[in-house]
Amino acid sequence: MAGAAVATDNNHAAAAAAAAASTADADEVVAEEVSVAAAARHAEAAEDEAEAEATPAPVPAPAPAPVAAVPDGQPTPALIDPLIDCIVPLHLERKASGDRILPLTGRLRRAGTKQVHIEGLRTEANAWEPVTAGHQYEDLQVGVQLANRGGPLNALEFSEFITAVESLAESLDASADLPDMSETVANARELDGFAAGCDVQLGVNVISDGAPWSAAYVQNVATQDGLVLSRDGTRFIRYQANAEGVQRPLFTLQFGDTNFLRDDLTVKAGRQITLLLDVPVADQAARPFKTVCEYGHTLAQRMGAQLVDDNMRPLTEASFVAIFSQLDTLYNKLEARGMPAGSLVALRLFSI
Repeated sequence: MAGAAVATDNNHAAAAAAAAASTADADEVVAEEVSVAAAARHAEAAEDEAEAEATPAPVPAPAPAPVAAVPDGQPTPALIDPLIDCIVPLHLERKASGDRILPLTGRLRRAGTKQVHIEGLRTEANAWEPVTAGHQYEDLQVGVQLANRGGPLNALEFSEFITAVESLAESLDASADLPDMSETVANARELDGFAAGCDVQLGVNVISDGAPWSAAYVQNVATQDGLVLSRDGTRFIRYQANAEGVQRPLFTLQFGDTNFLRDDLTVKAGRQITLLLDVPVADQAARPFKTVCEYGHTLAQRMGAQLVDDNMRPLTEASFVAIFSQLDTLYNKLEARGMPAGSLVALRLFSI
């Protein structure tokens, strides 16, 4: 899936069919005014990398079960998660301090395109945590992410990871429970295949009814509405706080191929604004597509425009219903896997 191009498929979205229209206020928002874009796994992966802060399996492995509540007496987990990480336990002969461990971890940041995390078990807290200077650890665990929007963990990345883990274990006089490469790579491919089926973006297109808009005008509207320009200048982002009060991206606004940092905004012009929702990384509880619809509707009213699909046709109420149904289907798949949309594990999986 690495390198897959952006794809739009309104028929796929409409065929997904019938659920979230059961929310009354969904019907209020748009009916004829929404468009949908079902994006492939690596939709805009290179641009997502600027925000970072994005081989089919011969024999797919069984899907891991969702993470259950932490059993009594078991250490509290930190970031490493068996749902998306290959985990290598390191058993220390004696306690080791974070001050001793940290200088030895320089090679354990990434394996190819996959993130690597190192955590230590603090006995007094009965919890795993990122290795921290000044803390003492009973045991360690190292995890490499099995898949992200760059594709599944491959054999070369696995070998790079294992070599670095073995070096760390030797330096700490620790024993490592090393996983089987073929099984791990198969698990990575299976996870990547699951993620590909859930990696969907929904879009609303705002089309001018009159003259083209200048990029300067679009920038002014987006800024006044509280959207924040991305670091690479290609999009504006609407943020929203999650349940923990952390600001997360909710949707993006794009104006063709405009780069608002590099282009001459008084010369650059166009008639289409696209509002794009990255479904698996937006918190489901925030009802993000409803927010996109509401914002797109008000934007069209203010700018003398209409909302259309990719074929420049207003959508019917039936199409609108189908979009919400597709969302429910995706949300249910992610929930069943133990990685609800917008959760930390989903944010890690659907990243680059």
